[in-house]
Order: sequence, then C-alpha cells, then structure tokens
Amino acid sequence: MQLCNYYFIIMASLALNIKLLGMLYERLQGEKLLSAKVNLWTMKTLKLAEEGDYLDKLLEIYPAELPPNRPLHENIKKEIKNLYEAGKYEDLVNLLLDLDRPFPVEHPYAALLRYLGKGQRKKVMKRNPQVVKALADLLASLGPNNIIKGIERPKDINRVLGNAFKNWVKNRFARKPFRIVDYSSNLLRCNTDEEICIFVGSDEEIGSFVRKYLEPMKLELGEPRLSEHFFYRDILINVRGVFILGEARFLSTPGGSQSRDLENTLDFVKTMEEISALAKNRGIEIKGIALLDGIAWFDGKYIETIKQRATGDRVVMSALFLEEYLLSFLGKIS
Repeated sequence: MQLCNYYFIIMASLALNIKLLGMLYERLQGEKLLSAKVNLWTMKTLKLAEEGDYLDKLLEIYPAELPPNRPLHENIKKEIKNLYEAGKYEDLVNLLLDLDRPFPVEHPYAALLRYLGKGQRKKVMKRNPQVVKALADLLASLGPNNIIKGIERPKDINRVLGNAFKNWVKNRFARKPFRIVDYSSNLLRCNTDEEICIFVGSDEEIGSFVRKYLEPMKLELGEPRLSEHFFYRDILINVRGVFILGEARFLSTPGGSQSRDLENTLDFVKTMEEISALAKNRGIEIKGIALLDGIAWFDGKYIETIKQRATGDRVVMSALFLEEYLLSFLGKIS
C-alpha cells in the first residue's frame, strides 16, 4: 500500500513538472516570436540601453548643461526695488507679469495670468482680488533681492531640451552624404542617388509641406488624417525618394504626461504606416518614425508597450541610430 502511494506521488510530481516545462516552453516560444516581430531598430536600441553606454552617448544629443542666467536690465532692477520699498506689491505683481521673464517662483496663478492678453488680464485681476493679494503677499515675503534672483534664474534644463535634437541634427549631419536644407521645398531638389537631404525647420513648415505633398490623397485619407497639425513634427528627410517624417521625444520620468507623449508618438508611427500604404498606391513614398529616448528604454511597462507596438516596419528607436538607419537606405551599411 505504501509503495502504491509513493508511485502516485511520483507520477503526480512528474506530471506537474511536465506541465510546468510545457508552460515555460510556450512562454519562451512566445518571447522568441515577439522578438522576431519587433522592429530591428527597436531591438538595437534595447540592446544598447541594456548592455552599453546608452546614456553617455545620449549626452551628445541632449546635453545636461545648466543654461546661463538671464540678467535683468539695471532700470528694471531699480523699479522692482522702488516698488518693493514703497510697499506697492500689487503694482509689482503687474510689472513682473508684463516682463518677458519667469515669475520669481513657479506659481500656477502667475502662469495663468501671464498667458492672458494684457487687456483680459487686467479685467480678470480686477474680478479676482484675492489671487492678486496672494501673489503680492508672496512677493512681499521674498524681498527684492530674492525676487530679482528668481527672475534671473536659468531656464530649466528640461525646457531647453526641446531644441537640442534639431541643433544636434544640424551639427551631426553637416557632411556628405547628408545635406541640411534651409527650406522644405529644397527637399524636392535633392539628388537622391548621392545625398540624403534633411530639413529641421519649424514644426509648422514641416507640417505644411507634408500636407501639400499628400494633397493628391485627400479623398483616400479624409480631412482628419490629412490635418496639417498632425504632421507638425521635428524632422523631414528625403532619402532615395522616400520622405521620412520623424518625431523626436526625450522622456525623463514615467507616468503622467510622459505616458501620454509615448502613446501619442507610437500612435503617430501606426497612423503613418496606414498613410504610407495608401500613398504607395499613388506612387508616393512616405513613412513616419519615432526617435524616442530616455526612460522609455528602461521602464518595464514602457518597454513592453514599445515591443508590442513597434513591430514589422514600424521604426521606434533612439535618435542615436538615425545616421545608421538613413545610411541603410543607400546600402552603405549592412
């Protein structure tokens, strides 16, 4: 009887192990299949982030340098001190809101009032005296020196990263076979057999050019997808007659608006894939790519989201691979 019990225990244990091995095999096969579907450039970026000096390399594109102070004119400093010493704190609030400089401290109501036009702001402030008093009391507590110091403080590093990508492109690609063009229309004059033409002007000019370029597809796309605003992106490239529209993003922390930015960027690539398929029927070659950097390549949830969405020909990669990606169109790299 005891031997029989041992037999059943062993068989049950063996069956459980076989089941667990089967589940493990299925998981590994699933991961292998997913890996095979994930875009090549996404995998290259993941490998660099996981095994290499990704962040050190990224400093070339997004330098973490503290911007310089923004000194005030001596006349403005003198006016600030005079108003403060006279106890005219509400007049001081008005003066600071009129300046093309930040409020001495980050303050939601100061930011809101500054956004309003001067006429509208005056009316709003008149109807909301408690808000004005709160700002005036804040300035009174700071003292004139701290007020001036706060106004002259450097821009936040994250706020200057917006132009960092375009500045990097202009420096990095100022050599053959690349050519930086001054006007989007010059992309149409690109010698596509020998050069790769790049435009990094204003987002608005990029959007306007792409919309006009896709005008023949108006009926297929419909107005919502042909919205000029949708094409407001960071870079436009002509390589081998293929127009590549790129969105560059640097995400520093997970969650909140950064998660929305990631979703919007991935949605852009997906929509551009649909537009590309329709455009091809018209003999138009265009595609969208995401140049994504920062926490997106370290946060587990973000990585899974990217791997699930960046499949096939949907290019989601670090801007560090942009040069290699473009040269691949010329067959200059494997």
